[in-house]
Formats: sequence, structure tokens, C-alpha cells
Amino acid sequence: MAVCGEMLFVGTKGSSVYSLPVSGGRARVAASGFSAANGVACSGNRLFVASRNSVTAFDIGTGGALSGRRDIRRGLANSGVHSYRYIAVGPDSRLYVSLGSPCNICLTHGLQGTIVSMKQDGSDFRRVAWGVRNSVGFDWHGGTMFFTDNGADRMGDNIPPDELDELRPGGFYGFPYFGGGIRLKGFESARPPAQQIPPVFDFQAHVATLGIHFFHSLGGDALVAEHGSWNRTVPVGREVVRVRFQGGRPVSVATFVRGVGRPVDVKEAPDGSVLVSDDSGGAIYVFKQ
Repeated sequence: MAVCGEMLFVGTKGSSVYSLPVSGGRARVAASGFSAANGVACSGNRLFVASRNSVTAFDIGTGGALSGRRDIRRGLANSGVHSYRYIAVGPDSRLYVSLGSPCNICLTHGLQGTIVSMKQDGSDFRRVAWGVRNSVGFDWHGGTMFFTDNGADRMGDNIPPDELDELRPGGFYGFPYFGGGIRLKGFESARPPAQQIPPVFDFQAHVATLGIHFFHSLGGDALVAEHGSWNRTVPVGREVVRVRFQGGRPVSVATFVRGVGRPVDVKEAPDGSVLVSDDSGGAIYVFKQ
């Protein structure tokens, strides 16, 4: 989701991006013709859509009408099963886009398993993080980016953890050698290509942490959408959790809200309300503060 003034834009796993008033109402197709139009972000009067293959820019007009469609970046890395991109605009006005790894546990190639950054015209393209399994959420707190990363499957119910990581530009985050502090299956004795930057916080394994947002209305704490497990003996996740920060560091996590289907993203409305997207029910929930 992207809150752009009084309009909300919502990406999908399909070919379309939707728009609706932040105050609520009927959603309409704002743009289509994409391959997995998951990631949306806005900067001023521009909307950016990160799909499987490209980053596309639009001008935002009255009532959320989009015009001036242009691809600013094409040929994104093939991310296989992790091809749902996330995009956000940083405090430096640059675009940040996640490029997932193409597998559960495997060696990556090129820009697979990275987070990249570029100017808003697509130029000055840079890799800012690598060794990332599959990040589908990031936001900034005190000028620092924090991003979620999904842990590997098929290693049991309780390992490896899902992660919250802090961006150190150019840093290596361990995949496929590590998931948190756990050696991953098949790479137990392999030598990593660089020193791993460990997570700043471990979530429970398999909760599938996705969107994260720091809320002014919550005193700067973050909410994280936990999409929920699919291969755990006792299911976990399927809720939104609050990550409490002290001194700029995450210190604890607690349930914020349940009963919102399978949450994907969280955003703050202009009035401080919490917006939660659910891809199982095709709905946006609003919680007033």
C-alpha cells in the first residue's frame, strides 16, 4: 500500500494496481498490464509500481487518476518464487526495491537476494544489501532503514527465525549460509563470502513477516504484518504485531491485532489510523487511534 495524500494505492499479485480514498470507499483499477504489481510507493505527485520485471512511474492527478506511464527500470532479476517486489522512497528521496532469492535455500546469482536503490528516474542503480532471502517490507526510523526478511522453510517448526534487519549500505545478511544465527540446510560447512550482519531482532520462525511501518501515532514503534505460516505443525502468525523501540533499537514484540485474514502491509493514514491490507479477503482494514 501507498498513502498518497488523501488517496490510497494498493498493489496486487495480479496485473492491476487499485486506488481508493484513504477515508474509505469503492476501489477502482488505477493501472493494469503488469506482471505481479505488488510494490507501490509515492513521492510528491508521482506513483511508482514495482512489478516482477520493472519499475514504472506515473503522475498522480485529481482523484488519484494516473497518467504519463513510463518504465524507469526494466529487466529486474529473476526472483522465481519470491518475485513479489516491495518498493519505498527513502529519506534521501531515492527508490529502494527488494529483489528476492529464487528458492527456499540455494546459491543466488547476480542481483537475486538483494535490496537495490536508484534515483527516481531509474538512474544511479546500486546494490545496498545482499544475502537477503526475501524482504517484502521496509521503512525508516531515525534515518535508518529497517527491513523484514522471511526465514527458510523445511528446517522444522522452530528454526530459522524470521528477521528484522538494519541496513548498513553494502552489507551482507547471511543467506543462504545463515538464517539469523542458524546455519541453513546444505550450507552448514560452507564458507560465507563475507561477514554476516546479524538481525537486530528475531521473530518466531514461519510467521512470514512482510510489511513494516513506523507510526507517529504509536510513539515511533513499528507495526509488522505477519502473513502467517504454511508449513508449520501448529500455525503461527496471521496477525499484526507491535515492535517496541527504545533508544532506536527494537526490544520486544506483542500482538497488536488479530482477525485480519492474512495481513500483507501496514500504513498510517493522515489522521493516525492504522491501515492493514489482507490478501486472503481482498480487504483493507482501518483501526482508529
